[in-house]
Amino acid sequence: MDVRSHRFISHFPAQQGARLAKAVRLVRFPHAAVIFPEGGVSDCVYLVLHGRVALTKKNPGGTPQIIAYKGPDDYFGELGVLDGSTRSTAAMADGPVQLGRLAQKPLLQLLAQSSWHTVLRLFSHISEDLRATNARFVSEVVRKEKITLVGEMANSMVHDFRGPFSTIKLVTELIAKHDRQAKTQELCAIILRQVSRLSGMVEEVLDFARGETRLRLKVEPLAGVFAELQEANIVELGRAGIKFLIKPSPLQLPLDSDRLLRVLQNLVTNAREALGQKPGGVITVTARRVKHHCFITVADNGPGVPRQVRSTLFEPFVSHGKTGGTGLGLAIAKAVIEAHRGAIDFKSTRAGTTFTIQLPLIL
Repeated sequence: MDVRSHRFISHFPAQQGARLAKAVRLVRFPHAAVIFPEGGVSDCVYLVLHGRVALTKKNPGGTPQIIAYKGPDDYFGELGVLDGSTRSTAAMADGPVQLGRLAQKPLLQLLAQSSWHTVLRLFSHISEDLRATNARFVSEVVRKEKITLVGEMANSMVHDFRGPFSTIKLVTELIAKHDRQAKTQELCAIILRQVSRLSGMVEEVLDFARGETRLRLKVEPLAGVFAELQEANIVELGRAGIKFLIKPSPLQLPLDSDRLLRVLQNLVTNAREALGQKPGGVITVTARRVKHHCFITVADNGPGVPRQVRSTLFEPFVSHGKTGGTGLGLAIAKAVIEAHRGAIDFKSTRAGTTFTIQLPLIL
């Protein structure tokens, strides 16, 4: 977006806003770059033009906790600039960002020359932002407590499921050993894969609650993952009247195939639920190579993701149009893809939604 149309600039009359806009310097930060640390010098205000910034504060244990996100048309760092204090939070790029940097001196000089109406309007908006940030901080604390409770539940489930899972696995292996017919072997293999998948899903929730994602990376063909995804969904989607298309891919890349399969399964399940009873529903999975990366897409022709949840879709406990579920699926998917040193994003309109996963082709 243009600096001149930014919300912070709009707080001032046109002539003063134009002067401020000229004083803004454009800066870019890559993903995870620290824009400023907590306790740092407050020497400028940042205007978000593109991307998203996470504001974090250390909890009593010293671990940074996200208290707010700032997106396009937002600004941050203004409180320390105005009252002369140090940075009360740290700021980090959540993906590539472009910011406008407004130094303290020209801002304070302009405020000293401004009418009390202008100053009052600016401070009114700052207080609104502060209230919103406080509300977000309380929400994050509650969310973290929820994740802790989910982790405790998952830990209990892992303990309780080990016995039944072991029994199912043992009996299935015995059946496969004593009946060598091809159909029996095929069905036993399916049972074993699904038991492993269930176990992995619970472990995944436990890992997420711990704030870690453990991968078993090795170079594997993407075709194998796609084949399992096809096998797990083709019958059910066919019964629902949904066409399921997976385009073959010759790509090989370093991945944890079980984890990636669960990510793709989550996206396919979400697409299935979004399509509902819509006639002519189609879900398409594709992969292509672009330089040193693999781009996997899962697209549907459903009604699209509601606007009110798009900005928070990858956050825990965010859900839409579902009667069940934990709201953790996409949050876990994001953690898994980022552990692969990749990225996940989506585009959505009334004509459908496309999720895109970017993965490196080499370690």
